[in-house]
Amino acid sequence: STYALSSPYLPLLSFEMVQYSLRNTVFTPESAVAFAALGYFKVILAQNYLRGKFWANVALEMLKNSRPISATVQVNFTVNAYIMTWFVPMRESSRKLFETYRLGMKVGDFTMSMYALGLSLRYALLEGENLSLISRSLKENLKKMMKYSTVCAKLAVLDLIIVDELRGAESEPFAIFQGQLTNDSDLINDAIASSNANNVECAHFRRFYSAFWRADYIQAEASSQVLLSLPSSKRPKLISIYFYFFRGLLAFRRYRENNSEEQLRIGIETICKLEFWSQYAPSNFENKLFLLNAEQYASLPNIYEAKTQYEASINSARDNGRLHEQGLAFELMGNFLSSVTSYEPSEAMKCWKNAYLCYLQWGAKEKAACLFKEHNLNVFDVDSCGNPLKHSR
Repeated sequence: STYALSSPYLPLLSFEMVQYSLRNTVFTPESAVAFAALGYFKVILAQNYLRGKFWANVALEMLKNSRPISATVQVNFTVNAYIMTWFVPMRESSRKLFETYRLGMKVGDFTMSMYALGLSLRYALLEGENLSLISRSLKENLKKMMKYSTVCAKLAVLDLIIVDELRGAESEPFAIFQGQLTNDSDLINDAIASSNANNVECAHFRRFYSAFWRADYIQAEASSQVLLSLPSSKRPKLISIYFYFFRGLLAFRRYRENNSEEQLRIGIETICKLEFWSQYAPSNFENKLFLLNAEQYASLPNIYEAKTQYEASINSARDNGRLHEQGLAFELMGNFLSSVTSYEPSEAMKCWKNAYLCYLQWGAKEKAACLFKEHNLNVFDVDSCGNPLKHSR
């Protein structure tokens, strides 16, 4: 597959295959792979999302009324993992990838099937699905991934580390490697040795993502610089959305701490990047943009606009089923209100309590416990502060 091999000749090969198909009117599932690959390269190399979508639809059209084979799986994987995910809700992409996994197992393309399963679970994780369910799915499928694709197993272990840290659990994910790999540094070194740029980037993203959620902002900043130094980070993909979202939040935080104009610039550039992406699938970005705007207004400061944007982010995250980002918006709003003298301390405390409840319902017990301890929340007040998932009337 184009994703697995990452050959520098693949764009040229795909183009030649497309040209051959068009000249000779050869439109089969096998030729559809080249059209899907062309769409893929239009997105990741040219960042021409609409053209990528055009070629993706051409590839899918070629599959109609044909018997499912390995090429069918490859097309569906490429389209749903790297192209249509910019145009449809993330959960739909996750569902489509899970369907691709099942189809791959049915037709015997086990390697591509494992890639589809792994990405389906990662999409679900990053979109805020319940962490206990994600943990169970990863553990149930880890041996299968190890059997058919050790590369996918290594990526799944990275995701399981994220889940374990957020839940405060210890599932010993590296046991599957029987002592050959014992930590994420081993995974990074292994990926470097095998020239697997994707796994290197995913491992460093894991460090960045985990550091952000445990509020280790120094480590998150260090990991972000490593990620930015990787050539593969220049190519847009799912983790790019979350990387730039969190990087923007970090930038506005650092601006308020040291008044660095460079950090303010980074934050504003991040907003522009997400606004560009949001034109294709607004629901995937709406709550993130509201929260970034809130942090920008909090940095200026513009108290009224900041509070309005925080509330909009909270409502949008709730409406789109992103418990984790709803909790994050509550937490950051609480931090902001606690710094504004015109607001009573109880206002910030209410936000933190709602964040705590969101994190608990997400399944992030460790994150919730840290927030509880940091702000000395009262367990009885938390129990009576209401359900943040319900609309206010």
